Amino acid sequence: MSPNDLKRYQKKLEELVSDIESYLKKSKESAAAVEPDKGLGRLSRMEAMQDQQMVLELRRRKKRQLLDVKNALKRIEQEVYGSCLFCAKTISIDRLDAFPEVQTCVNCA
Repeated sequence: MSPNDLKRYQKKLEELVSDIESYLKKSKESAAAVEPDKGLGRLSRMEAMQDQQMVLELRRRKKRQLLDVKNALKRIEQEVYGSCLFCAKTISIDRLDAFPEVQTCVNCA
């Protein structure tokens, strides 16, 4: 992988970190517990709880993605970015373009 490609992926990954952290800050309030003393009807309370659970799950996934992105940035620093963790073959550019934080090639995924 060329140095220009690495810089491009590093920039893309840094933007992803920023986007994910921004989402996590914005969604923190939505993930708060639904208070029982709110003047909601039973169905409205259930809908609010269901919405809360969806936000919590999305936040969990985003936190996992954030770890993967930071790990990819470390791999760039260690000069092993773009190589599969299992077979050490080069990960395709198309795969890295779609998911720059990916750690494995298609065959090992």
